[in-house]
Amino acid sequence: MNESVIVVGGGVMGASAALALTRLGRQVTVLDQSEIPNRQSASGDQLRTFRLSYGKDAFYSSMALKSLPLWRELCEQSSDQFFQQNGFLDLAVQAHGYEEHCARVLKDLEIPCATLSKEDIRARFPMMNSRAFRFGLLHKEGGMLWAIRAVSAILGLAQRRGVKVRPHTRIVSVVKDKGAIKGLKDAAGRAWTADSYLFAPGAWTPELLKAYRLPLKVTLQQQIYIRPPYNRGRYRPEHFPPFFVPSQGFYGFPMHIHGFMKIAESRKGPTAKPGDAAEREITPQFERKVRAFLKRFIPELANFTESEGHVSYYTSTKDEDFIVDRLTGTANGFVMAGFSGHGFKFAPLLGQSMAQLMVGGKSDLNLHRFRLNRF
Repeated sequence: MNESVIVVGGGVMGASAALALTRLGRQVTVLDQSEIPNRQSASGDQLRTFRLSYGKDAFYSSMALKSLPLWRELCEQSSDQFFQQNGFLDLAVQAHGYEEHCARVLKDLEIPCATLSKEDIRARFPMMNSRAFRFGLLHKEGGMLWAIRAVSAILGLAQRRGVKVRPHTRIVSVVKDKGAIKGLKDAAGRAWTADSYLFAPGAWTPELLKAYRLPLKVTLQQQIYIRPPYNRGRYRPEHFPPFFVPSQGFYGFPMHIHGFMKIAESRKGPTAKPGDAAEREITPQFERKVRAFLKRFIPELANFTESEGHVSYYTSTKDEDFIVDRLTGTANGFVMAGFSGHGFKFAPLLGQSMAQLMVGGKSDLNLHRFRLNRF
């Protein structure tokens, strides 16, 4: 009989690993405490960026490059084009910084990219204040992922292969014995057992795996969806790619659901505990910060009148690298965590790598950088 695996967490990482595990012959059950996708999780939003630009960090750029064909394959298999390659635009305020490193790494990896002068920015994106930028870096392989659709599609493919998905199943304790996990208990008192266990519950990881003292910090992240007051055609995905102004810590998307576009901050927010009802609204300070950013860089958006806020939770490590490893001292326990708000784009690759690690003891992707004992 095939070995069984329980995956705790039905976000993009848990879903991707579940699909890869079933392809490697495992019997898989996915448990999640909420509905799937969970709107409060880092996976439970409309859009996520897909960028190959990571400054000097060629490892992440090469991981994004390896993830590209996997996303395309998932779209084809699920008959849902949730991956839209409409380019990605990094905008530099100063010379000789992060964006120049991005350009160098993309060139080294033979990823096509174009450097846009102020004049180019003005011509292609007239809504932008080109005087505020030194230059732009546009790579056409980038784009955006429809997050909720992607998670649903991956889980749908997994279910077709026999994966059982159990939403509204909140695991409250991990039962250990002699260096192994013997089972899990849920909030209703039911016991769940399998041959091995993978934990990918996002912001709920530190609480669930408290005994392992994982070096994770959970932060509250605010986002705002705004409707352009006018010139809306300019912001359609075919004319306006997802963008990032690294020096300011803000990124944004073209117009999507109901004519709204998402603006968010990449910098980590305040420490938080997921599920705190008092923290589900964006603050007036955040809205003012967004308006100040837009006034400087995309002035015609700064006086938006229609908007909607959204919060989610990010889980980060100190070095902002991920954790993809076996749980310390646990023969049959594994963890995927600390995706710091930028892990979504790598999910098919990391899910595949985790499945290879669990089944064969090692993966094609070098996971050394994501090992737990580095802390």
